[in-house]
Amino acid sequence: MNTQILLTSLKEQNINLDLLIEVLETQKRAIVQNDYTALEKALSSEQKILGRVEKEENTRLKIVKEIAGQFSVELKENSLDNLMKAFKTNPNINKHFSTGLAELEEVRSSIKEKLILLSRKNSQLKGLIEFSRSMIKETIMMLVGPNKRALVNKRV
Repeated sequence: MNTQILLTSLKEQNINLDLLIEVLETQKRAIVQNDYTALEKALSSEQKILGRVEKEENTRLKIVKEIAGQFSVELKENSLDNLMKAFKTNPNINKHFSTGLAELEEVRSSIKEKLILLSRKNSQLKGLIEFSRSMIKETIMMLVGPNKRALVNKRV
């Protein structure tokens, strides 16, 4: 049944987000430890995971559309939120999915929490990168001297 496929897709996305959180932590450690090789590996891993995240997102949207069509539910947008609202408000649909609905809601909630965590980690990484760039710029300016300040500002 499509709801089982949807649940499987959401669980896979949940795993992908866990992996993404780990990779962001690895990136942070690599920047702090000045380990360029580890950073490159982490960035490569991040790209692969983001590809899987996008694939699962497309799969999820397709499944949501199929489920909505199966039950003749008009959704303003093919989103899981809209489908969940339709599940809860339509008694005919709700009786078919009463057991799976709780599990869908649980996985969806877990994904939301991980997205909030990812947002925080991205903000931390952004700050760390900005600090690193500033340190690199200051170091270069100390090395080249005050006469080349304009050149450094353009290049960094």
